[in-house]
Amino acid sequence: MLSGQEIIEAVERGDITIKPFNKEQVNPNSYNLTLGQELYVYSDGILDSKKKNKLNKITIPDDGYILSPNEIYLALSNEYTENQVYVPQMSGRSSIGRVGLMVHSNAGGGSIGFNGKWLFNITCLVPTKVYKDMQIGQLWFFPIIGDDSIRYEGEHHNQKKVKSTKI
Repeated sequence: MLSGQEIIEAVERGDITIKPFNKEQVNPNSYNLTLGQELYVYSDGILDSKKKNKLNKITIPDDGYILSPNEIYLALSNEYTENQVYVPQMSGRSSIGRVGLMVHSNAGGGSIGFNGKWLFNITCLVPTKVYKDMQIGQLWFFPIIGDDSIRYEGEHHNQKKVKSTKI
């Protein structure tokens, strides 16, 4: 994986785009992602994996929002990333995990060629207060080995808003 210094250099070279980019969010081998102002929750009591389930929007106020256990919250990172050279991987920050907040379930893997904001699938074990712009996730970058001609062009390519998905 790339070191923090190599992430900075890759951004400077243009191999990785992170907008907005803040050097203070660079770690020894990752980049911290921040929570956008909007959360989305499913409005149906039962989720159907064969249809696009309806979402309700929640705007996080300046004094934070308390998440409820047994609820799935969808949110985007403030950061938009582009990258044609490395394989990105996203996870929740360990400090977030220590308060019982899980930032993704099955959604941390990125693909070479992914461009967009990162989708957080947030759940919590106990009621937990979150704030817009808090550093909630981290992004790692791995060099690819072999032919990289197959690029991501899936449903979330150029993602700029939360949308319901179906399997």
